[in-house]
Amino acid sequence: MLDFLLQIVQTPAIILGLIAMIGLLLQRKSFGAVFSGTVKTAVGMLIVGAGSTLIVTEVTPFSTVFSEVFHLNGFATSSEAVVGALQTNVKAIAATSALIMGLGFVINLLAARFTPLKYIFLTGHMMWILSIVIASGLVMGGFSNNMTVVIGALLQGMITSILPSIAQPSVEKVTKTSMFGMGHLTTFGTVLAGYIGGALGNKDNDAEDIKLPAYLSFFKDTAMSVSIVMGVFYLILFIIAGPDAVKSQTAGQNYLVFALLKAMGFTAGILVLLQGIRLFLGEIVPAFKGISDKLVPGALPALDVPVLFGFAPNALMIGFLSGIIGMLLGMVTSGAVFGMVPLISIIGSFFTGGVAGIFGNARGGRRGAAIAGTVYGFLLIFSSALFARLVNLTQYGVKGVGYDCTDAVVVGLLLKNPWIGIGITVAAFVLMCVIEVRRKAAAPTEAATSPADTK
Repeated sequence: MLDFLLQIVQTPAIILGLIAMIGLLLQRKSFGAVFSGTVKTAVGMLIVGAGSTLIVTEVTPFSTVFSEVFHLNGFATSSEAVVGALQTNVKAIAATSALIMGLGFVINLLAARFTPLKYIFLTGHMMWILSIVIASGLVMGGFSNNMTVVIGALLQGMITSILPSIAQPSVEKVTKTSMFGMGHLTTFGTVLAGYIGGALGNKDNDAEDIKLPAYLSFFKDTAMSVSIVMGVFYLILFIIAGPDAVKSQTAGQNYLVFALLKAMGFTAGILVLLQGIRLFLGEIVPAFKGISDKLVPGALPALDVPVLFGFAPNALMIGFLSGIIGMLLGMVTSGAVFGMVPLISIIGSFFTGGVAGIFGNARGGRRGAAIAGTVYGFLLIFSSALFARLVNLTQYGVKGVGYDCTDAVVVGLLLKNPWIGIGITVAAFVLMCVIEVRRKAAAPTEAATSPADTK
């Protein structure tokens, strides 16, 4: 039964479909409305997943050839690979992490119900990663299994309440509403990068307002702009590599044709993902109102990062491209400082470097987006090398991979000394509760003096 429940929690389409159903039932909607809202929410999330999978599939050959052409030797950045190895190789982590994840979700619900942090963290794979990061820190710190589960669940619940609260001002800056929050383990990196981009940028030059000559107006179309950018990237890389070097990727197809098709496939993945987001948000946001009104008053769903993509597609691409530059800088710096090189992650640059760009654009325009993407890319690579230098996971069977989630790095480093990490987490939870109360108290005043009201 526990395994069944954990499988549900780890499957975004199912858990979000159920949440939509509960919300609609609490609003006493008709059977047809409940059934339709539940199915559309689940289908929308499946479409998002299909788009994400297609993006990963189409960009993987680029990453592989890039590493081979430039003779990059180091370790790959994949949080899923790290925690998967820990869960497989260490019995105590496998035995405790599942319970931490399940009970931590309950703690998160209780925090949303009884504290000012009204965010319900709903990104399943991020919850899974966090639970193993926490379990590994406590197990390696010498805690018994029972203590690991109890303390780990409390930490999981607090951290999944803290992170959306940290991100919320940036999310609202982008969306202009408080419909939902962000639930992801790159919050520290993307939010910090966004603030830096805002400080160094110019918010008057919004990336979404870029004016192009009439003959270049097709660049305003997401499908065209992404296809052209990725097509140029793919063609340049494959021409540099040459046909012989990419034979293992092309399976006999002409290497330039293969490059063009992969670039367009990447674009198709983005378009599929955006369509799924539109369907998903159109159902989950009104359905969640039932939960926020009746079950957990004032609660917001904290969702995966792609929900922000449609709000600023130009900033997304700027963050993606500048994120790659930041990662290259991070690789050079990491090699010089730590003597180890985490490899560039094209996928990480798109999904979370893109979000950093969106946050940077909201605060500092297109220059802010470029700076934020660069800063985030650097932070991702440098923090991964820092963790690998300070925490030796090779003794637990983790080889050739490192974290690509800045928050996983922060939590992992804090739990290198578990009691210090626990104390800091509790203090951060209390601090964010105070900040959230002050933020909400100030909101009416800000609304009363907004430019719209003074005109």
